[in-house]
Amino acid sequence: MVQIGTFAPQGWRLELREVVGAAAQWARTKSVALELEHLGYDSLWLYDHFHTVPRTEIQPTFECWTTMAALAEATSRIRLGQLVTCALYRNPSYLAKISACVDVISGGRVDVGLGAGWKEDEFAAYSYDFGTIRSRLDRMADTARILKAMWTEERATVSGKYHSVAGAVNEPKPIQTPHPPLWIGAQGERVALRMVAEFADGWNHNRSLAVFDQKLEILHRHCRDVGRDPQTMRISVERFCAIFDDDRERQAFIQRHWPGAKPERINAFLDEGCVGSTEKVIDELRSFVDRGAELIILWFQDLADVGSGTSQAERFIERVAPALRAR
Repeated sequence: MVQIGTFAPQGWRLELREVVGAAAQWARTKSVALELEHLGYDSLWLYDHFHTVPRTEIQPTFECWTTMAALAEATSRIRLGQLVTCALYRNPSYLAKISACVDVISGGRVDVGLGAGWKEDEFAAYSYDFGTIRSRLDRMADTARILKAMWTEERATVSGKYHSVAGAVNEPKPIQTPHPPLWIGAQGERVALRMVAEFADGWNHNRSLAVFDQKLEILHRHCRDVGRDPQTMRISVERFCAIFDDDRERQAFIQRHWPGAKPERINAFLDEGCVGSTEKVIDELRSFVDRGAELIILWFQDLADVGSGTSQAERFIERVAPALRAR
């Protein structure tokens, strides 16, 4: 049965700006996470960013792994992951330690998502070396190797291009065996998807259905090239989602969540997402499931409203989830 995930509000997409004060914003993040668990979502995800989008504002963005640890303690059933952890924001051996400890805190509910990073203004502001796309991908590959070694070996030794460990002890080990699922979010067809085939338990696709088939075919070819059965690769799809009954509802949503934005930009953004009537959303997501996606992860702009009875996340669970889970 298809699994359905969503995000905890952490501020990156300005979804918490109507909540005043950092303490109140954190309280909302936690209460929404608990409500999403109660609603029946299978997994809860976080972004790994420091500056808000679509523009940098003086608004809180709760740090990814700190928030992971807090939600691991607060929740009891829902799985917890990141889309994605930037491999360059933390030393790989330190990330192995953090992720193992959070897996223990959660009782074995952690998924680890990896990416190479793309938001250059964050790299500059926080004094990380942005480098080239190839150097970032190579660092991500080193991170994947080190994570797997330190999660499973008593004393891990890995010699990488940018990062190495020598006799590294990482205790406690994760609860999950052989280790937490490792997802990689990548789209580059020649190098990045090959790294997915080599290192990942699962691949996250965050683009439209129009390019999904092409990317999946290339990924499966890379799997065969590295001696891996393509059917062992788990597939997740991340989509922005909003269900509207009519255009008036759509326009009211836009006015509330993106005030002052250029209509053509917002409409283009919404049209790229999984947006429209209940039937349209079901049909699009079913198309991903029919092509092999086993996990659908949804971003709802009004996540801070969860618990009100009128949020998009609640609407989705009521109207769309039953049709997907019946597949």
